[in-house]
Amino acid sequence: MNVIKSSIPAGMPHMSDYETSKLISSGTFGAIYLVRHKDSQQIFAMKKIAKLNLDTSQMVERAYLERDILIFAECPFVVSMFCSFPTKSHLCMVMEYIGGGDCGTLLSTRGPLSVPLARLFFAEAVVAVEYLHSYGVVHRDLRPKNLLITSAGHIKVTNFGLSKIGIMMPKTNTYKELPENISREFQDSEVCGTLHYIAPEVILKKGYGRPVDWWSMGIILHEFLVGCVPFAEDILNNLHKNVIGDIIWDGDHTPPPDAQDLITMLLRTNPIHRLGTGGAFEIKDHPFLSDLDFDNLLSQKPEYIPPPVSDVDTSLFIKDEEDTSEDSESFDFLNFSSSSERHAKLCATAARIKNEDHKSHPDCTPASTPNISEMQKESVPVSNRDSAISSLPSSSPLSEFSAQEEKKSAI
Repeated sequence: MNVIKSSIPAGMPHMSDYETSKLISSGTFGAIYLVRHKDSQQIFAMKKIAKLNLDTSQMVERAYLERDILIFAECPFVVSMFCSFPTKSHLCMVMEYIGGGDCGTLLSTRGPLSVPLARLFFAEAVVAVEYLHSYGVVHRDLRPKNLLITSAGHIKVTNFGLSKIGIMMPKTNTYKELPENISREFQDSEVCGTLHYIAPEVILKKGYGRPVDWWSMGIILHEFLVGCVPFAEDILNNLHKNVIGDIIWDGDHTPPPDAQDLITMLLRTNPIHRLGTGGAFEIKDHPFLSDLDFDNLLSQKPEYIPPPVSDVDTSLFIKDEEDTSEDSESFDFLNFSSSSERHAKLCATAARIKNEDHKSHPDCTPASTPNISEMQKESVPVSNRDSAISSLPSSSPLSEFSAQEEKKSAI
């Protein structure tokens, strides 16, 4: 163990820094666990991707790409990552723990959301998607389960396991390229995503781009307000036949007319004509969102605040089977290790507190470790990786969408 540890660069994180508490959620290729940083006693969420599932170079590139997206992301509505490292059986990414559950669980337990709550959640997700698109990131798997709820009742987008990176956009909130180019940024022939949230152009293999995320947002808004997805076909090959027609509005949870109009415009089959293709401002300016101050969404009090729970409570998440693979240190994938400035600050503060001479201050209580939300305001973190993977392909192909994965995409 000591020999293996010595191979890890000084200051780089490793599994022995953390104590695993319990499973938060799991999916096809990995799981997320609640962990505690031993020195600082801070609680985090650790995503563990099983190496056994990284059986192709494309799968490996996908894992590195997710790490790179998370390490640079600095948006209040996107989950932050603190560090990453390999173990004998997993690639691990340590992220902030959002204990308020996710929108998918909230919908399954409470049903449709009120119009004000749906409007706020949707608006915050729009800001997150706008931020990601400005850096060329297309999420490709937006759905309620990937919208986490903070203890204050706000949204954070997570799970970038299926994301791709295209062309970075200028910081003008408007796209300078033609809609045709925006909607045909990638030419992948695979069908990738989560059933019921996949845009028609992905299913039909016609090429796609950022508009696929706005399609998913239209599905999400419908689900927020109605309680179900608008196109409930369970057979992937026939799904595109159903998204061609108009949405039928009926039942007990019919959205207000302005919400119906927004959903309809987001679910336009032709991505060139889909709202948001010209820029997120098209969605922000819609009458359904006109009363919101997009510059101060965090200052608004949501109608729903998650119930108070302890910092190790994961009851607001739906869990699946746990991965019991051994997690000792590993020589493999050492270039997967990275440490953000937030992580460096956390470790430095924990070390300083640990080394204090308590005997000379018997009546003093050690200072608390830094608050995670405060550290998120620090400058953009820097990923440490060797030259072999410093420049990943911006549009790597992904694995085929199989029948076994129809109802659950990679976590």
